[in-house]
Amino acid sequence: MKVREINSCVCLLLLLCCSSSCSSQGLGKQSQVNKVKRETIDRSDDRLYYLDNTNPKLSQLIDPARDQVGDAKFVQVEVAEVVNPKRYGLTFDVYYEPSSDVKIQLGTFTLYPADNPGKFIVPTQGKVRNEGAIVLSMVITDKMEANDQVKVGIKRIRFVKAQ
Repeated sequence: MKVREINSCVCLLLLLCCSSSCSSQGLGKQSQVNKVKRETIDRSDDRLYYLDNTNPKLSQLIDPARDQVGDAKFVQVEVAEVVNPKRYGLTFDVYYEPSSDVKIQLGTFTLYPADNPGKFIVPTQGKVRNEGAIVLSMVITDKMEANDQVKVGIKRIRFVKAQ
């Protein structure tokens, strides 16, 4: 293996270890479910929720009254704003976390180029129900310099039917 690949692997392992001890970044009104900070969000679709290198996760409770999960084939994540001047590699993992402690990975997407916003979809795989939460986790795949910061603004996560 090349030195850069080894350093990237070590950095990723450290990031995963650190992020597992950090709490989830919430959205809007706070609530406590299964010892994980989860929150319902404003009805406004214009508000942005931020992920950064110190808070790489967010959790959005599924609202059965608003979210049409039963017919949905995809989870849509809209990355509306990206502050990543050095274009560090960013990967986003999307999970469904039912009321139990089990987390189900639905999919992954990557920004390309690494400072380019956009809308991304991952399949629900028929596993998402009208309870629990969708968890979005940002992984910085490159080694960051100490004073650098990455910040990503996310709009409300939606459920999309097949077209």
